[in-house]
Amino acid sequence: MVITVIGGGFVGTVSAACLCEFGFNVWLCDEDPAKVKRLQDNVAPSDEPGIEQALARHATSGRLTFSEDVYGLVHKSDIIIISVPTLIANSDSDMSGLHNVVEKVSLELSRDHYTAMIIKTNVPVGACSVIANNVRFLRPDIRPGEQYDVIANPGILREGSAMQDFVEPNFVLVGTNTGSEASKNIMLQMYAPLVASRVQFVFASFETVELVRAATIGFSTVKMTYINEIADVCSRCEADINTVIKCMTLDHEIGNKALKVSPGFGGTSFPRTVRILSQTAKSLGVDLSVINTVIESNRSRISAIKPRIMKLLYGEEGKMLPIQLKKKVAILGLSFKPFTSDIKESPSIFVISDLLKEENIEVNVYDPLFKPVRGERSIIPPEIINHKNFSLSESAYDAVSQSDILVIMTNWNEFISLDFKKIRELMNKLPNSKPTILDYKNMFSPKDMKTFNYISQGQ
Repeated sequence: MVITVIGGGFVGTVSAACLCEFGFNVWLCDEDPAKVKRLQDNVAPSDEPGIEQALARHATSGRLTFSEDVYGLVHKSDIIIISVPTLIANSDSDMSGLHNVVEKVSLELSRDHYTAMIIKTNVPVGACSVIANNVRFLRPDIRPGEQYDVIANPGILREGSAMQDFVEPNFVLVGTNTGSEASKNIMLQMYAPLVASRVQFVFASFETVELVRAATIGFSTVKMTYINEIADVCSRCEADINTVIKCMTLDHEIGNKALKVSPGFGGTSFPRTVRILSQTAKSLGVDLSVINTVIESNRSRISAIKPRIMKLLYGEEGKMLPIQLKKKVAILGLSFKPFTSDIKESPSIFVISDLLKEENIEVNVYDPLFKPVRGERSIIPPEIINHKNFSLSESAYDAVSQSDILVIMTNWNEFISLDFKKIRELMNKLPNSKPTILDYKNMFSPKDMKTFNYISQGQ
C-alpha cells in the first residue's frame, strides 16, 4: 500500500509518523522546501512529545520519506492524506490552500486503480461536500465509490498528546457521501491495528463527522468556562474549588474532562472551532446561546487578568505610586497548556500584550520551550518579543528576580519542583509583607505557600 501525506505541519507529521508505527511506508510531502529540510533534519513543526524521535527512527529505517514533489506519487498512491492548514493570521478559516491542493490531486488521480483521498484537515461543516463536488466536476472520467472516494477523517489530536491520540483513539470518525464498501475497507485496512484493538469506528455522512468534532470541542469549552465561573463563586464564599471539582468528578455522569480551573481556554483549535461552530449555526438560523456565552465569558475572563494584576501592584485605585514608578511582573508559561509550544490565542500572550501597554510595567517570562536561544522565540508576536519592557528568561529564577508579582499561567510540571524559598528571596517585597503569587492553574495548596501572599482561583 502506498500512502502519501500532503502537508508537513502538526497533523501531517503526526499522521505520517503514526502510520509508520502501524507498519506502513509513508511519503510525507510539502511544497515548502525549508519545511522539508527541517523534517529531514528531524525537526518537527511543533514541540510534540515523541514526534522528533519517531521521525528520526522511521526516516533512518527507510519507512518514512520526505519530499517536495507533492503530486509526483498521487497516481501511484492507494491513500492520499491531505493535512494542509486552513488557519491563517487574523482569520478563523481560509479554505483556499486546501481547495488548491485538492484540485491538483484530483487532476493526478489514476483511472487504473482505486484511490482514497482523505481530508485530515479540520474543516467547517459542509466543506467536504464542496470538495467532493469539486473533484467530481474536475474528473468526470472517474467514478466516486469505484475509482476513488473523498473521505472525511478529521484529526482529533490534542496538542501535547497527539501521537497517543492517534494510536489509542477513543473512536475513529469516517465520513463519505457514497458509503462505498471500498472506502470502508481501505480505512479499516489503514487502521488495522486499531481494528485489532477493537476501537470503535463510526461511519457517517460528511456533515455528521464534521459536526462531531466541533460539538465535542464546544462541549469541552462549556465545561471549562463553567468550572472557571464556579471557581469565582468559591473565591467569594470561601468554598474550596478543589473539593468541589473532586466531588463533581466522582459523579460518573460528569467525569473529570476539562474540569480544571484556568485563566481561560486558548490554542489553535478550541477558540477557532467554537467561533466557527457559532457562525455555522447562525448561517442556518440557529442561535447557539450557550456557545456564544462561552465565547464572551472566556474573552472577559482573559481581559480581566491585567486589571487584577494592576490592582495587586498598585492598590485599589490602580494608580501609579510616585515612590516606585516601575513594576516588574514575572510570568511562568507562554503556551496555552503544557507539552506544546502553541501560543495561538494563549491567555498568557493576551495578558502580556495588555501589560506591555503600560509604560512602567516590565514583563519577564519563563517557559520551558521558549528559552532565549531557542528557535521557538521567533513565533512570539513581534510587538511582544521586540518590546523594550519584555524579556525571555533562561530559568524561572531569572524571571522572578526582582519581580513585584509572580503570575502562573501554564501548569508545566517543572514548576511544581521549584525552590520557593529561593523564589521568595529573589522577589521584591515591602517591609513586613509577603511577595505575591497569582496562580491561575491552582498548582499549589495555600497551606504550603504561607510565606507568600498566595492567590489562586476558588480557594
